[in-house]
Amino acid sequence: MKEIAVQFGQSLDNDEFDVTMKLLSYDCKYSIGKDIIVGPEAICQSYEQNMIEGRKKLDVLEWGQSTIETINESEYYVHFTDYLTHKGKKYTHRCKQKLHINTDGHIDTIEHIHDQEEQDRLDAYYRSVGLK
Repeated sequence: MKEIAVQFGQSLDNDEFDVTMKLLSYDCKYSIGKDIIVGPEAICQSYEQNMIEGRKKLDVLEWGQSTIETINESEYYVHFTDYLTHKGKKYTHRCKQKLHINTDGHIDTIEHIHDQEEQDRLDAYYRSVGLK
């Protein structure tokens, strides 16, 4: 099951949303903040829209290589690293998502893990480059 988590992380690292979509169950739920997005197409559109908006807003937005942390045989954390540059100022943003993989080998839940300290640092970076 860990290989599914690895493929998920790598597919997002490489903006391969068609690959991501195939890893999700038909009724997969993605919880981010107060929002719950349901279904592979809607979830992948959310990821793609985030990428497009980020690349429009910033001078440079690059993804690092995700890493996987095993919680148990069906749950994993995917750690993502994003490299942001705007007006010559760089910032490394880190976030994680918790995946649950069902017995059919598909991801059926994705939970964005909110880290308020990281969010505060990201907000401060955006303010420092005039984006907030």
